[in-house]
Amino acid sequence: PTVASAESKNVMLGTITINCVCSDIPSIVAFEKNGLKIMFQFERDPTTPNTIRVLLNALNLRSSPMTDFLFQAAVPKSVQMQLLSPSGSVINPAATVSQAIVMTNSTKQPLRMRIRINYTVDGASVQEQGEVSNFPPQLIQ
Repeated sequence: PTVASAESKNVMLGTITINCVCSDIPSIVAFEKNGLKIMFQFERDPTTPNTIRVLLNALNLRSSPMTDFLFQAAVPKSVQMQLLSPSGSVINPAATVSQAIVMTNSTKQPLRMRIRINYTVDGASVQEQGEVSNFPPQLIQ
């Protein structure tokens, strides 16, 4: 069997430091529409293997800033989820806002997440909804 290499590191997110073992779990594009691209990177907590830490990066691909950015999510009742505070609510052009999500999946069921995203761009309020179901299978092992 092949053993994935992992390295220990601290990830600083605002005032929160996350200690993790960073593995070879691939990142995913969770959402991409109208110049907003949201990517998820994954880290498994070495002390609680059923806990996954997700680092959300929201990238503004437009030429105008996105303000009042708000990311909301819901997961099945069998999964516990905590959304930590984002690094900001304004995403300037070609810049990102980060947010950490901590999920515990004790039942090891395939993950899925319903998302709602709100922001304002060029004076117009935008609300998007979707479902993320392309989580890497390594997350439920």
